[in-house]
This record gives sequence, C-alpha cells and structure tokens, in this order.
Amino acid sequence: MNRQEREKKERELKCLNTAINKLLSQKGDGKRIGKLMSGIDVERKSDERPDFIRYVASANKNERGIVVGVEHFMVDHLSKEKQSKKKTKYQSMGRIHQNNTLSYYEKWREEVLNSEHIPADAITGLCDTLSAHFNNSAYATIKTFYFSFKSALDTHMASIDEYQRAIKVEADKRKADNKLIILIELHSAFHDFFFHHNRKIHYENTPVMLVLDEFIQLLEKADKRVDYYVLSFSDTLDTKTKTIAVNAKDIRGSLKKQRVPVYHYCGADLYLPKDWAFVKDYHMEMKHEEHGEETTFQAFPSMCTMRPEYKLKFIYSALRMVYIYYAKKEPVVLDLDVERMLEIFFQHIVSWRKCEGDNWSYEPIFLTVPSVDYIDKAFDAFKKRWNLEEILNQDIASIIESNNL
Repeated sequence: MNRQEREKKERELKCLNTAINKLLSQKGDGKRIGKLMSGIDVERKSDERPDFIRYVASANKNERGIVVGVEHFMVDHLSKEKQSKKKTKYQSMGRIHQNNTLSYYEKWREEVLNSEHIPADAITGLCDTLSAHFNNSAYATIKTFYFSFKSALDTHMASIDEYQRAIKVEADKRKADNKLIILIELHSAFHDFFFHHNRKIHYENTPVMLVLDEFIQLLEKADKRVDYYVLSFSDTLDTKTKTIAVNAKDIRGSLKKQRVPVYHYCGADLYLPKDWAFVKDYHMEMKHEEHGEETTFQAFPSMCTMRPEYKLKFIYSALRMVYIYYAKKEPVVLDLDVERMLEIFFQHIVSWRKCEGDNWSYEPIFLTVPSVDYIDKAFDAFKKRWNLEEILNQDIASIIESNNL
C-alpha cells in the first residue's frame, strides 16, 4: 500500500470510527446500526471493495452472526467538475483546503509556539491559505453539491455486485447472515440558513446537518440491495460532525422515527443552471497589518456579479417554491436572500405570474406595492431580529480562527 492509499484508508477509518461513536450514543436504529458497524475486522487478501468487512458474533449460540460490509465515499459541497474520457468526475476542493490547512499547521506550529513574534512568512502563508479557500467557495452552489452527490452515488451503486460477492464469501465461511452499509461523508460550506418546520424558524450561521429532499430522493432510487445508509455530516475542516443512520428500505420512515425533518431546499441558487454562480472572476486577496502584539487581517474581494434585477428572478422563483411547500406544510430551508424577501414581502404577495422571456422564472403579484420607506424599515427590522449585523461581521473572523495556529 503506497502513501496515497494509506492516507485514504486512514481517512475512511477516521470517518467510520466517528460515525460509530456518534451512533452508539443514540437510540433505536442509530444505536443498532452503530453496533453492526462495530464488529471485528475480517482479514482479506485485498482491503478494498467494500472498504470494510466486519463480523458481529451473536450473543446467542443458536443464532447466526452477521458479516457487515461498509463502503465509504465522500461528497463535497466545494467541488469542481472534471471531464475524463469515460465520465464526469468531481474533484473535492474542500479536501484540498483540508490538506493545505494541515500542511500549514505542521509547517509553522513549532516555530510559532517557540517564537516571541509570529514570523512574517507564517502570516503570509495563512493569508494565502485563506485566499485559496475563499476563491473556491465562491463558486459552490446547491447544484455542485447535488451533482457531486449523484455522481459518487451512481459510481458506487455500479459496484454493488462486487461488494455483495465479497461480503457473501466471508458470510458463507462463518455461516452468517450479511448486510451492506453505505457510509456517506458529506462536507458542506453553507452559511446563514433558515430552517422552517412546523411553523417555527431557527437560524444557523454555519449549518452542518442538511437532510434535503433532493438527496433523499436519490437514495430512494438507488440499488435496493443496500441495507442501511449512514450519513456523516461535517463542515469543510471537520470541526463539527453529526451522524444519522437510516434503513435503506424505509428512509423517510426511519428519519421520522428519529424526528429528523426532510427539508426542501429553497435558496437563491435553486434554479441556477449547473455551471453557473452568482459571481464570476472572483478573487479574494487577504492582507494583514501588525500593531504591536496584535495582527489584523483584511479581506479584499474582487469579482463580477450578476445584475441585481436578474438575480432577483432567481430569488423570487425560489420564494415561490417556499409558498408552495408552506401550503403543503412541508419543511423548507432558505438562504439569507430568500428569507429576507419572505419576511419583508410575505403579507403583501397574493399570487404569482410567469416572467416574460423565459420558461422558468416567476414574479410575485402584490396586493399593494410596498413603499421604499417600508422596505428600508423592514430590512432593518429583519437584521435586528436575527442579529445579522454582528453575525455577518464575524464570518471571516471565524474562518480565520478555524485555520489559525
């Protein structure tokens, strides 16, 4: 096993152990599936396909044990599409940021801890690491997340026969039953989400667990020979992790028993085409200034942005879907742009009409068109209600802190 393969295996094992620990602290399906994953490793000539095979002996001598195969794959919100001769692949930019951050840490940790002042090159290196991360994050949309998920899922579903053969070989040796678990590691870098469920709203500055209907539909359409899915949600740098496990034969029922809502995504980028973003030619330059023992960082972004009136078409069209799901009393998650429009205009919108010139966008019909003065005051009230002024000012500071020594 070469270095790259060894590092891959270490990452997979870390994800598996984290998922097991999280699940064992739960009740019901979560704990039961966590125990299934906690068996003894089966020695094989090849460690691949599936990534792990474990044996769980029965406590009752009259019952068969279970051989469990666990196949792991990772999905990254920060992904870049790469075309190959055979198929489209998605490169994880979040993983690159993880590696860059770790390399930076390992390079400078000892010197910084043993120096009276932080070396100038260490600060410059931090700025470069952050700049690269901001530049990749700018193009991440729900579509990059969705298609990265679909591509990885399709790839692994195509290998189900191979997983099953390997698991069955080990199960037959032990006269045991067998199960297949797909462990999906999901990294996201979303900010400022508003979760609507049962007419209540809660805000998360950096949401981690996103159980979205569009993704659950993909799992429901996947190969029926999978027994369980374990979803391990995390941010880009693995500072927060949440894990849920579901019965693959009844995903929504399993989620309902665990009181985990399935949300419809209604962010402003909902209708953005696959290769679009709201910015173009984005570049973030980070600079720093030293004032005695204090170092301050400044961010200088440059970009071309979508025309406001055109972006508004996307916001309004997403907002229309909020109204539709509200009428069905189904959970929705909104980003900052759509939530702001919802709270400012909700009581004034009576219907919707198709926009001219395309076949997808909608615009609201107002009972009375709100005045500019009303909109300004409503916007200020919205920021105060959610304490957004302070939260948004902390965003860059928190990212710097998470990367800091």
